[in-house]
Amino acid sequence: WVGHDFSFGRGRSGTVEYLKELGEELGFRVHVMPAYKKGGRIISSSLIRELVKRGEVGKAASLLGKNYRIKGRVVKGASIGREIGFPTANLKVTSELVPKNGVYAVYATVEGVRHAAALNIGTAPTFGVRESTIEVHLLDFNGDIYGRKMEVSFVRRLRDEKTFGSKAALVSRIRKDAERARKILED
Repeated sequence: WVGHDFSFGRGRSGTVEYLKELGEELGFRVHVMPAYKKGGRIISSSLIRELVKRGEVGKAASLLGKNYRIKGRVVKGASIGREIGFPTANLKVTSELVPKNGVYAVYATVEGVRHAAALNIGTAPTFGVRESTIEVHLLDFNGDIYGRKMEVSFVRRLRDEKTFGSKAALVSRIRKDAERARKILED
């Protein structure tokens, strides 16, 4: 069984037709799965990857039939979130594809328990941090989860990453982001 656009070999020069010829010669049958379409558009892994890269996690979920997920381990961060009243779990991911920088409403699952959360992917430009991180603020949670595995399920992108003029402006916006995430995840 192969997909409608299957190819193989050096430079992807092997076609479905060639595979069928090989099948006749070597004694196996080839079945071709037709393209899956939704709304007149061919749904492919390339399309879904592109949507995730652009941060369009809602559209990706509608095509996947489930929310896009990443997995990782909670690691020690710079403690900036804790200092400003919004402790975060810094996630070192094992996934290859991370959505576009920005703020998202997500569900975070730790040891089988699902938590509503707000997630930031980015560099914390307000504090001059240059290294990109994934920080998850679990709503209504207070505990130690360092070293534990976490799965994050993306529900909706809330906004782009932004530099704020002051710590107070950032805290105000994080508070709004957390409340917006809470409302989205309660629905």
